[in-house]
Amino acid sequence: MRSHNPLPFGWGPVVLALVLLSLLALKLTKNLIDEHPEGIGAWLSSVLSEPEDRPAETVRKGLATPFVMVILGDSHVAADLFSGHIRSLLQQQYGEGNGLLLPLGQPHPGIRSGAVTVQASPGWSYRTVMNAPADTRYLLSGSLAETSAPDQTLLWQTRRRPLAFGTIELVFQTGPQAGEIELALDGESVGQFDLARPVEGIVTIPLNPKAGGDGAFRSLVLTSRTARPVVLLQVLVRPLAAGISVISTGYPGATFSVLDRLETVRFDQALQQLKPDLLVLAFGTNEGFDDHLAMPRYQQLLARQINRFRTLLPLTQLVLISPPVGGRANATQDCGWLEPPKLALVRQAQDQLAQGRSLPIWSWAQIMPQSCAGHQWTLDQPRLMADDHIHLTGEGYRRSAEAFVTFVMPVIDRTIRERNDAVPKH
Repeated sequence: MRSHNPLPFGWGPVVLALVLLSLLALKLTKNLIDEHPEGIGAWLSSVLSEPEDRPAETVRKGLATPFVMVILGDSHVAADLFSGHIRSLLQQQYGEGNGLLLPLGQPHPGIRSGAVTVQASPGWSYRTVMNAPADTRYLLSGSLAETSAPDQTLLWQTRRRPLAFGTIELVFQTGPQAGEIELALDGESVGQFDLARPVEGIVTIPLNPKAGGDGAFRSLVLTSRTARPVVLLQVLVRPLAAGISVISTGYPGATFSVLDRLETVRFDQALQQLKPDLLVLAFGTNEGFDDHLAMPRYQQLLARQINRFRTLLPLTQLVLISPPVGGRANATQDCGWLEPPKLALVRQAQDQLAQGRSLPIWSWAQIMPQSCAGHQWTLDQPRLMADDHIHLTGEGYRRSAEAFVTFVMPVIDRTIRERNDAVPKH
């Protein structure tokens, strides 16, 4: 044990109080970084009470062909605040492609969509790659919703205006005991579907815009119609024939290693079918808070996953986002907060990998205060960082998205030029 100099009389109670406060804050921080549902739910509720997005500006660079960006990440991505602002800003520039992954009910308080709300009846249960990692049925969302009760519903509604779409694809598990479902679009039934098949597998049910309609939808309802199992694996709004789509999904509590758990035939095929032009990987916060993280093993993990995606998606440009500043309560600091030492090492490992593989990498931390674990952002008006010193506020994610879009637009433009140059000219 280390020895300490004796404190002057009267300081003991003050130090004891600081230590107790630090331990309490550390516990709160750990709960949030582990994505404790109540903690992240409270943070998200406070963020969602902030003002709505600013109105869209005029499109300046409409794309005549679709461009798809896929973002995979942790809770910074799962709430669709950061990625939602990216989507809005890029669609102002390149046109609305409107490709989206819809949440499968309510698998975790930190999972939401900026484009739609979702309401689930009580009879649904959920699995995620984080709480049931051995399940190999996950597609891109890393979650599934299931029920064995009749008349259980999932309702998706667009938040602010109808959403133009090409096709909505719902993917279900099939099998000898699978049940029946009914689907309704904008209040009109589009049919009842029996999911029973002789062997287990998956089936995709496509929904097309109503003939003679405006090509948009406002609500989608899924209803179970029997007491047999219904397992929903994915709801994908296919991109339109023009404009940019930002299809994002996050896994609360995840590190880069979640991609190892999702290295399955189903996940890889689902990703390939999107034909992404850009794949953005945004992990690092949770591993940065792991004091036992083995850096050589982590570097191997990064290299292995980059090799995987380069092989899986040879025509896709990969982009990395290194983690933002984050902190733990620490009574030795004047401000009371200190960044975990592994967080800087995680950023360094990602930077080295990006440089070695010639990958674009955006440093989130560089736009934030470096001292006191970004504490100044919790004091700014409007506030930019949440009290946990891990997640940001809506305004913090908005400013971060603006900086990332400034960084990534040249990458998008170059990718578009290269894609156009590769098309034979007649």
